[in-house]
Amino acid sequence: MVLIEDILEVPRDCIVDSVIPKKDVFEAAELNNKDKRIFTDLVKQIKWCYNFTEDNIRVSKFIDETRSYDEVELINIALKYDNVHKIDIGKFKEDDKIDRIADIMMRFIPYPIFLTMQYDNELKFYSAHIRESKADSEKIVIDGKILSTNWMNIDNLSEIEDDFISKIQFNNLDRTDFYNFYNTYFEAVVQHDGAIMAGGTVNLSVEEIKEIYDEISILDSKIKDIEKEMAEEDNFNAKMDLNIKAHRFKEEKEMLLNELKGE
Repeated sequence: MVLIEDILEVPRDCIVDSVIPKKDVFEAAELNNKDKRIFTDLVKQIKWCYNFTEDNIRVSKFIDETRSYDEVELINIALKYDNVHKIDIGKFKEDDKIDRIADIMMRFIPYPIFLTMQYDNELKFYSAHIRESKADSEKIVIDGKILSTNWMNIDNLSEIEDDFISKIQFNNLDRTDFYNFYNTYFEAVVQHDGAIMAGGTVNLSVEEIKEIYDEISILDSKIKDIEKEMAEEDNFNAKMDLNIKAHRFKEEKEMLLNELKGE
């Protein structure tokens, strides 16, 4: 069972219901052995669920000097139950590898994608705008970074998660053109992530939330690197210096979180 098909109200004309063989991804994305192993170990099925086009939903194509959005896809990746291990609410031991799978899928398919990861009764949503590569107009690159929600238990959604699911229902997506159609989904992910970080509704613009989110993500990465370095450091003075640096980054993060909360 594909969860996303049960929770999104999508017109029947958009249904594709086609399985994408993993070997096709290996070849098209020119994966190395390490990435092939991640797919082999963790991915049960890749399913192309929906295809939104000008013909089936009457949304206009969008073309400017950097991007061409003439259709949007929804792809669901079901993970192997026995090979993914839950370590906390909304967290899995293999999350870094799962994010790598998402990164690969969103970079090699030349269309904007609603991408969902499914594990049992939980879903994680990924989103990213794309644009033409300046080096090769036949290829696309991610415009900015790939964003994702937390893992959501579809049988027990929080208020924040329920609000997100409501925002991405087909009838709530902007149908001015395909950029705005996809951007409704992208902004819903941004707003969700801001609300999760703040622990409630955020009264800031999407642009402001995105800017704070990106800054916090950078700080989280720095803190993680420092904590790893501290664990490997034997010199007491060096460890203290690292701890001071980590504390400074945590204070910066706390200030950003307060800004997000409107405090």
